[in-house]
Amino acid sequence: MRRKSLVIMIIAVSFLLISCKKAETPSTMMVPEQHQKEQLKRSFEESKKVIAAKVNGDPITMFNLIREMNVIAGQYIRDGQQRTPELDSKVRTNALNDLIFQELAVQEAKKRGMIVKPETINSEIDKIKAKAGNENAFQEYLTNSGLTENELKQIIEKDQLFEMIAAREIDAKIIITDAALRERYKKEKSRMAKDSEHKQMTFEEAKGMLEQSLRTEAGEKRMREWGKELRKNASIEIMAQQGKPM
Repeated sequence: MRRKSLVIMIIAVSFLLISCKKAETPSTMMVPEQHQKEQLKRSFEESKKVIAAKVNGDPITMFNLIREMNVIAGQYIRDGQQRTPELDSKVRTNALNDLIFQELAVQEAKKRGMIVKPETINSEIDKIKAKAGNENAFQEYLTNSGLTENELKQIIEKDQLFEMIAAREIDAKIIITDAALRERYKKEKSRMAKDSEHKQMTFEEAKGMLEQSLRTEAGEKRMREWGKELRKNASIEIMAQQGKPM
């Protein structure tokens, strides 16, 4: 199960949408002048020093949190919608919960001895470099994203570990039966049209779409259940924006 594409996760570090406090969020990600680049670099570095939460002793930084907030912000903030403190707080809370779940899952993967081969990580780096176009563009991308190449590799490793453990704990435990598909078809067939003339889809025609829908629902349910299982014996400490316990 892919939680999100790697490209989306990496681009999210641009801090485009959400701000927590002025010192933590640069005002723009347009190509800046040198003094703006230095200011941006300082903002990134400061956000990496602020601890938003600890999961079994491992920190989640404000840098990580703002990146995740950017990833999920589109689910809550529509184009043209007025942002409010309440909305920003909701995005922040949900982003932090997502990061805690991801960290617990990655920790579990490591406990089970799962590893990501260096060549897998290097292959992903090569893809990002190819997308950038050349080495200079890749280095500029890293600078604007507030990442070193080593930090980028760590993000890739965690993403891969999450997918590996999720494949076992979520994907492998989802079973969609023919009976379940037929039951869903019976409930929804009146709304299923296959063309502009609104001819109803047959079960066989709708089967693939129905399976995808049921699999998504089951995956979300299993993810919630697994998240609760992971939290049972975990030590989770939530910190305030300034890094102090709430």
